[in-house]
Amino acid sequence: MHPALAVALGLYLLNLAVGLAAQLRLGRFGVWHHVLYFAVSVSALAALVLAREGWLLLSLACLAYFPRARPGSWLHPALGIAGLMGYLLAVGV
Repeated sequence: MHPALAVALGLYLLNLAVGLAAQLRLGRFGVWHHVLYFAVSVSALAALVLAREGWLLLSLACLAYFPRARPGSWLHPALGIAGLMGYLLAVGV
């Protein structure tokens, strides 16, 4: 696995965990979730360019649509899972 892809996937998983913790009301992570969102977006784009994994386009499309999905709606976690699928397909799982 390309190192840029590994970093991008790790940040994505961390952001999923923070989002899930916020969804379950285990803490207030709003600011960190948004800071991580920016880092995840930048790292996903870098991984796409450096690792040349086309499946990351799915993850980037989901990331681009996130601002339109309300956190309490069904679409927000669905985009999170769909974005994860892009990473898993890129890794070859």
